[in-house]
Amino acid sequence: MIKKLIVFGLVLSVGVYIGFQLPRGAGLIVALTSVGSNNESNYTRLKSNQALIDFKAMFDRTHQMVLDEAQTQQEAIEGMRWLLRVMAMSAEVAADGNPRYPHFQQMDTLARKVGGDNPDAEYHNVQIDGQYDYIITGTRGTVPYIGFTITGGKGMTPRRQVGYINDLELNVGDQGNFTLLLTKEKPDLDAYGNSAGPANWIQIPEDASGILVREYIADRSTEVLPTLSIEILGEQPPFVPPTDDDIANALIGTSYAFLKLSTLHKYVLPELLEEKNRFIQTTSESLGGAISSADNLYMVGSYQLAQDEALVVRVEPPQSRYWNFTLESRWHETTDYLHRPVSLTLEEVTYEDDGKVEFVIAHQNPEHSNWLDTSGQEFGFMTFRWLGSKGDNIPMPDVEVVKLSDL
Repeated sequence: MIKKLIVFGLVLSVGVYIGFQLPRGAGLIVALTSVGSNNESNYTRLKSNQALIDFKAMFDRTHQMVLDEAQTQQEAIEGMRWLLRVMAMSAEVAADGNPRYPHFQQMDTLARKVGGDNPDAEYHNVQIDGQYDYIITGTRGTVPYIGFTITGGKGMTPRRQVGYINDLELNVGDQGNFTLLLTKEKPDLDAYGNSAGPANWIQIPEDASGILVREYIADRSTEVLPTLSIEILGEQPPFVPPTDDDIANALIGTSYAFLKLSTLHKYVLPELLEEKNRFIQTTSESLGGAISSADNLYMVGSYQLAQDEALVVRVEPPQSRYWNFTLESRWHETTDYLHRPVSLTLEEVTYEDDGKVEFVIAHQNPEHSNWLDTSGQEFGFMTFRWLGSKGDNIPMPDVEVVKLSDL
């Protein structure tokens, strides 16, 4: 062991002398502690090991993407943290999921808002498997909207929406309770019903793989959030330790989630990377039903502002039970939502006498009641979500770049 440490020290010294980039910090600690290890078992042929190698390669390529595509030092700096957040969310919804013992996992945290999500919302995800049937029970709460998107597709196969239901379609009982069945064959819905009628049912295919729940919140200080529980319907499978295939598939699913979340800016209206200070109207049909709500009309735009400029956005909101307006970074990450005004809902904005709303996007507070903070980002995305407004003739927002001094 001592001899190996001496040899490693010589290697470090030679590396420094000839200019090699040597490990630092935690990487150096790992290198030192691995010296002298002698595990005679060969686990390199495991499918799970290969899946992890593939994920590491994808992470490295995405790291380089941030370095190549960041347009400012600030974007690159925050891009490093964004990569960790995307990895954390991907692992939480894919690697930690278990279709045999399902549970709803909260995708976002108070600080982690990635994937172009609505910061004025909560997102829950659960992994399922089409070979099983499932029963979801819960309470409705008081939020303006709750929607369930069921997806199909596994591994690196693109996900697709295979089922959808929202709160207006749920049979909610007197106590706010509901039951949703996900099965391959239609069961006796009355046997699981409540005072409002039979249980709700969605037929799922053999490759059903996940459920994404969206809960839109108008005012966090007053809303009561829904409660959710899920289990396999019928006989519960016996516990078995995870197999090599199980972990390999979980890692492949993590790679897929990471790939989709880290490349949103490349396939969600990429023209907005060049055509700035404007909006494009879109729906889940073009954005993809697996990542967007089937009930929403979206207006997505991008801004580019100098330090002495502001973007004035004027809009006439539709008669909707929920809408909001949110800013995101180049990487489709909501910035410091906890401490900065980067998103406003219909309950939080100040309306004009005619019902219209004027927003001001700026790097500093212009003393405007509907100010949205760029959080130091010269470029960013901006999104309106109009719930239940698909097919409605809603005027596009008016957009004008002005000098801060002219506000």
